[in-house]
Amino acid sequence: MRGKLIIPIVLAVVAGTGLSGAPALATPGDVVAADQAQLVTLARRYLQDRADRLTAPDGVTTHRLTSVAVDAAVGAELAGDLAAIDARRTLLRKVNGGHTRAEVAVLHPVFDARGSSVDVAFTEHTKLYFARALPDAPKYEEYGVDRRLTFQATPNGWRLTGDVVDLAQGELAPDTDPAAAPAVVENSGAKRPNTAVDRPTEAQLRAAPAAAAKPGIAAGTSTVLYDYSAMLNYANQYWGPSDSNYNGSYRTYGGNGGDCTNFVSQITRYGGWSTVGSWPGDSRADNSKWFYGSFTWTTSYSWPAAENWYWFAAHESGRTSYLDNVWKMLVTDVLQVDFDRDNNISHSLFVTGRSGSGQYANELYVTYHSNNTHNKPLSSFIASAPDAWYYAHRT
Repeated sequence: MRGKLIIPIVLAVVAGTGLSGAPALATPGDVVAADQAQLVTLARRYLQDRADRLTAPDGVTTHRLTSVAVDAAVGAELAGDLAAIDARRTLLRKVNGGHTRAEVAVLHPVFDARGSSVDVAFTEHTKLYFARALPDAPKYEEYGVDRRLTFQATPNGWRLTGDVVDLAQGELAPDTDPAAAPAVVENSGAKRPNTAVDRPTEAQLRAAPAAAAKPGIAAGTSTVLYDYSAMLNYANQYWGPSDSNYNGSYRTYGGNGGDCTNFVSQITRYGGWSTVGSWPGDSRADNSKWFYGSFTWTTSYSWPAAENWYWFAAHESGRTSYLDNVWKMLVTDVLQVDFDRDNNISHSLFVTGRSGSGQYANELYVTYHSNNTHNKPLSSFIASAPDAWYYAHRT
């Protein structure tokens, strides 16, 4: 979540022939079991087609994005979506090799019938397997997003008439639904030093020492610094893909611009960060305070808001230190992003994987909420938002 409230928006529409035979609707508005099974199959096929396009070999020339039947309105979006996915595939192949295959699941489908039209709301869970399997690194990235597909019953089967993706405003869309990077706001410049994202030169790599290990829990003493294993385990357990996989002890902020910083606060709290202050004794707007309450109005701004978390973590508490290059980050470090460079941080990410033992990583893998994403290569993230300002924290 940003330092200001954001109203979520939706992205529409996609494309492409359906299962043969008339739908089994017994009466208008009735979604029988046979219809439900067919609709889930069509939804999964439609999403698998999109993911397969992203992972297809270079030079694929088919002019259809999906084999699922669509109406004219959805079909009109086909060319744009096709070109955008192809462009994203080319970009990812260039920066890190891209992907070789995808697995798609439809989670928790809910059906809402309106006459012969049916809305299917669900969580899409997609895994994208990396073309380059790096040592000591995840084999795939995965994400979960809420979607609503609308199907119309016809004598020849179901036809897709709408696709709505529930994405937090200003957040990075999945690579199977690529969107243009947020527009950059022209201003007088950054009010704090941002972190370089350039890869080190060969000379820098040769001269750089090995990465220093984090101290974690001090051996043989009762002094606990931070439990980085606990942080990592928490992030891997509660990333998603569905919001139902979140830790139910905390509310979510998905409707107010994203749950990303709320998630990072949970992670660091679980790893030993102590809260500072409480309601009603302390102002929730005081960035020297960091606390969670039973209600939003009893929780400090620094807990769920990215901009406020930055000031608490890096300046007021000194619990994080500044890194001058993102590729120096280690597992359990935090990366923050100002997509539109308006000096109000947009997004918070947690590092859950790293390839390379040197001071500079060969690759980093980031995990975050809103949109729920696990082990996305940092090189992919930066390539998709190259003009953003980045702020790397050593936790």
